[in-house]
Amino acid sequence: MKRIALLTLLTVLSVLPLWSADDAPSIMQRVMDAQAAGSSAMDIRLSLIDGSSEVRERRIQTLTLTEGGLTNTITVFLSPASVKNTRFLTRERADGTDDQWIFLPALGRVKRIAASEGGGSFMGSDFTYADMASTTYDTTEAEHTLIGQETVNGRSAYKIKSIPYDPTAYVQTIIWVDKEHDLPLRVEFFEKDPTTVSKVLTTDDIAFVEGRWITKSVTMTTVATQHSTRVEILQAKYDIPMNSAYFTTTFLETGRLQ
Repeated sequence: MKRIALLTLLTVLSVLPLWSADDAPSIMQRVMDAQAAGSSAMDIRLSLIDGSSEVRERRIQTLTLTEGGLTNTITVFLSPASVKNTRFLTRERADGTDDQWIFLPALGRVKRIAASEGGGSFMGSDFTYADMASTTYDTTEAEHTLIGQETVNGRSAYKIKSIPYDPTAYVQTIIWVDKEHDLPLRVEFFEKDPTTVSKVLTTDDIAFVEGRWITKSVTMTTVATQHSTRVEILQAKYDIPMNSAYFTTTFLETGRLQ
């Protein structure tokens, strides 16, 4: 999710009268709907890129299952050997929070991720545990305001400011949404105050996969260090049969279905 030049403030102000701020929630709901699936299985390449462009790669597999409106996710690291068989489980709760656990082979046990650890780096990446737990786009968790439109990577996009009702990881995000496919093209994250961008998520590539448009490659960059993490979906399957036993602490610990 490359750094993209923004339009001037004058341009933004010139287009503001075209929409009502009330349009923003419906746009964000379309983003949620575009990404919704009853289940999914993805083969992913995770690249950690430092300020000197040195790259360390990880291969992971991620499974998701949504039941009763709640989504569970299990992520398994396949390579390299130093992180192989690390497993990470997120279970969404009805109250909007998430339970998270991680199994580290070196420790040989499951560790629960406390809420206070949500801002910690997930496996050395630029994504935090909080980033892995939930989406920026939930219409029930933030006030969304349409503040303009801009062109991002040649694509016309809505520009939306989102302020969470209960700030935890971020006090504000600004999101550019592709008008044609309802996909996020760029997200700026503000951790401590609404004037300083902490991280930037940019979409590198979108693709038509399994009958839907998806963000096939994204990059998260930490502004202060210029360290970044690229996530590339190598293969994806949606709405496939999925065993709910994958999303248990038993599988997390053993790597086997009972």
